[in-house]
Amino acid sequence: MEVELQSEGKFYETTKFRKYRIGSTGLTVTILEHNGPIISADIALKTLTSDDDGLPHTLEHLVFMGSSSYPKGFLDFAANRCLSNGTNAWTDQDHTAYTVSCAGKEGFLSFLPLFLDHILFPLLTDEGFVTEVYHINGDGQDGGVVYCEMQTYENTMDCIADRAFAKSVFGVGSPYSVETGGMLHELRTSCKVEKCRKFHEQAYRPENMNIIISGNVSIEEVTAAITEVNNKILKNIAVDTLAKPTNGTEMNGTISTKSTGFSSVNIETIPFPSPEDDDPGCMLFGFKSLPLGQPKELLAEDIMIEYMINTSASPLTKELVHVAEPFCSSLSYHRYYYPTTVVQLRLQETNSGKHSELNHVVHGIFCNVRDGSLDLDRINSMLKNKLLESKLEIEDNDLDQLVSYAIVDHLYEKHCSDLLGEYSKMEKYYTELMDESQEFWRGVLSRLVDSLVTCIISQPSSDLLTTMEEEEVERIQNRKEELGEEKLHSYGEILSRAEEFNDNTITPDLFTAIKKPETSKFDLYDVSTISNKTGIQHPNVYFHNINSSFYKFYSIIDTDKFSDQEKSLVPLLIETCCNLPIDDGKTVSMTGDEVASKCEKLFLNHSVSIGLFKEQICMEFTLSEDNLDDGILLLQQLLMWQVVDSKRVSEYLQNLKSTVKANKRCGYESLQSSVYQHLYPYSVSAKSSLFCQEHFLESISLEDACSALKVMFKELFTSDCALHIISSQELLDKLDTSRIVSLFKLDNPSVEKSNFVNLKTFLLKDRESLMEEDLIIKVPGEETSYMASMIPVSNSLYDAVDIKMRVFKNWFGNLDGVIGREVRGKGLAYHYYAESSALAGNLMMQLQQSTDVSAAFCAVKELIDRIITSENPVEIVNESQVELAKSATFYSLVDKVRSGHSAAAWDLNFIHGNTSRKSFGEISRILEAVTCQDIVDLCREFYYKLFTKGESVKIYTIPQNKEV
Repeated sequence: MEVELQSEGKFYETTKFRKYRIGSTGLTVTILEHNGPIISADIALKTLTSDDDGLPHTLEHLVFMGSSSYPKGFLDFAANRCLSNGTNAWTDQDHTAYTVSCAGKEGFLSFLPLFLDHILFPLLTDEGFVTEVYHINGDGQDGGVVYCEMQTYENTMDCIADRAFAKSVFGVGSPYSVETGGMLHELRTSCKVEKCRKFHEQAYRPENMNIIISGNVSIEEVTAAITEVNNKILKNIAVDTLAKPTNGTEMNGTISTKSTGFSSVNIETIPFPSPEDDDPGCMLFGFKSLPLGQPKELLAEDIMIEYMINTSASPLTKELVHVAEPFCSSLSYHRYYYPTTVVQLRLQETNSGKHSELNHVVHGIFCNVRDGSLDLDRINSMLKNKLLESKLEIEDNDLDQLVSYAIVDHLYEKHCSDLLGEYSKMEKYYTELMDESQEFWRGVLSRLVDSLVTCIISQPSSDLLTTMEEEEVERIQNRKEELGEEKLHSYGEILSRAEEFNDNTITPDLFTAIKKPETSKFDLYDVSTISNKTGIQHPNVYFHNINSSFYKFYSIIDTDKFSDQEKSLVPLLIETCCNLPIDDGKTVSMTGDEVASKCEKLFLNHSVSIGLFKEQICMEFTLSEDNLDDGILLLQQLLMWQVVDSKRVSEYLQNLKSTVKANKRCGYESLQSSVYQHLYPYSVSAKSSLFCQEHFLESISLEDACSALKVMFKELFTSDCALHIISSQELLDKLDTSRIVSLFKLDNPSVEKSNFVNLKTFLLKDRESLMEEDLIIKVPGEETSYMASMIPVSNSLYDAVDIKMRVFKNWFGNLDGVIGREVRGKGLAYHYYAESSALAGNLMMQLQQSTDVSAAFCAVKELIDRIITSENPVEIVNESQVELAKSATFYSLVDKVRSGHSAAAWDLNFIHGNTSRKSFGEISRILEAVTCQDIVDLCREFYYKLFTKGESVKIYTIPQNKEV
């Protein structure tokens, strides 16, 4: 097989890339060389389209429905067999990408040609389209997996705003403004399987494909693995090896709107359905940016945008968020990498009563900064830290950014040759930009301000919500009357035949055709921790020795000493922490803005969250060696001397209220909140959840909130916390351990805080009343349904029962398994899972994004009933499916230790989880012993209770105009 090396280089002096073109077929292969146990592929194709039929998205789904060489269900079976947890894909505006990750090279190279066969030679059957994309069932209701998925998003605030944004920037009908996922009306009326076949013929061509591989694999190994599929291409596709990637639609990203700047920009107000007219909205500003082939200039522009929004001290954030009456709760930006790039600045959860002022206010802030004196020291520290963050991502085996560069390089090589080579010079560009002047940076900001092309306001409308709900009910009713019983019956028969056609079983010969790689070799990824380094006088400080060029400080603070009111204030504490003033009463005094700026300067990244066992406050700070001394000093000041400032607290209190109000429109958020609120009512997780926060934030006064926060900050960092320091042995040896001990205000330094409270401690004892009647929550503005069913379980992390339940989770979740064929295969729900949590003490099944949640629930119940009543249940469970679930479980375990940082995080479960430490090898051996009978026994002992009244708690969140 003739292979041409087209481009090569190295990102950040650590990750080599090589881009190849296979001469006979035109296939592109890009390899990002990186060590680690996981090898991944992102297979990208150009898939621009010119209408809202959603052909890229529907085709993405249909590819997984079998190929000319393999039946439906074989693909994920093969992926699991090759030590993967399955395949996935996404559709973007200009491309579709298919993804897989495998534990080890052997399984990856076995699976890659099978994946390519499905992508290039899919079956695309009528029956597959009926169940996977769209159908009308015998009751006249809409269904189909794609339809379920898009029903969740189409009428949300963000999706409505983004569609309006794209149409305003690129023009109506542009390939860059159509809905590639498919609009519901078009999915019902004009999206047809024939169109999918034609689109596949145009777009899914070898010269239009880039196989991007991240991991330790050579081009010789790749070409040897795909020889058979390469030959199949030559026999079946008329390839043009000289053609540049295209699918027949011009990929130029032409921006139809001229740059006007703020003063003359066209402001478009778009309503979205919402329960209240004063609910939070959003506002989008669109800027026509620079060409794709100018990475240094694009980096400079990104730095200036982040300069404006990154911290509470940043100009836009300070003037829009941290004011007495906030304009919005947060700001973010996104860059669209098209030939001419586009920047979207998003103001989230805006005060809808202030929409008319916002354009003028934002413009004024930009101009004031542009015309004033910029902080060059801050800009240079941002450049330095962003460079180090990029290196940290690669160290942590996160190559997503590099994969994105490879995709863009492939999509737009007509417009700019060797984009990958240009973007591999980012370290050089970071360094060069550190020498730029005030005039340069003012010029960057000035050009950005003048390049504004659109402004979209997303305005809440209760009238629109009412109208849409009434129209949907009327549409379904009219359809039933127009079709009549006979026609509806025929639709039901079409669906039944399609379901039967798609209900394939993998035959034993196919099962044995894929060799399962040996798993014993992965024992080398055991985790070890150095605790209580010699000379340190504190039992709750842990050192993790990994291969790293950075320090990561991870502080875990227990919350079991908090009162109910204090637990309800944890979200506010998290928001304000690291943004409050610091004052030690002596020589150290900083405002909240100064603290935020210093955190940005010294920490590569920092976060405060509810984590570990869902009941702890976790603070994470990453430092470079250069900033170690100053960073530890700042960390000490944050832990000991933050001052609760009422003005600052008031700002964050208002933002939390806006966030809660916006989340009430989401069925998923409502469901998760209800789970915590009803099953764990006294936990931090419950007190922090949507519905509890809604009531609490309205009832507490600012004065009471500040008083409670003062007590919480004062008592926060006691012996009830632990500190983990993760770095290389070389860097750990440079630490001043006496300074580490001084980070803590110790009540009793001799007491080891090994076991932290976990969520199951708060599991409600008196559950009988909850089990008698289902809880049904109607969510205004939601269009699909969700449900959860829960029972208590008692097992320990990574014990035999826990491992068996992890296997059950993957057996249950297999899209082509016995459950998947009944739920997703019949278009009843887009997503579903059944998962136990040793830390939460529950077993939970969820059905998500469902058009008929009752039917989905009944389908699963019927299958579990068959298993527990059958004389031969093992036959239903299917031994081969259990083996695949074991392989998927093995992959998920390897993924937990895919890098030094993730391995150290995994180790915390054993240190603080009241569970005996197990090596990776021990866990693997428990996993290997799981049998098909174990799955049957779990059904009989636990899982049947999920469907039994009086045994489980069931919660539904459904659209306002529907019933269960």
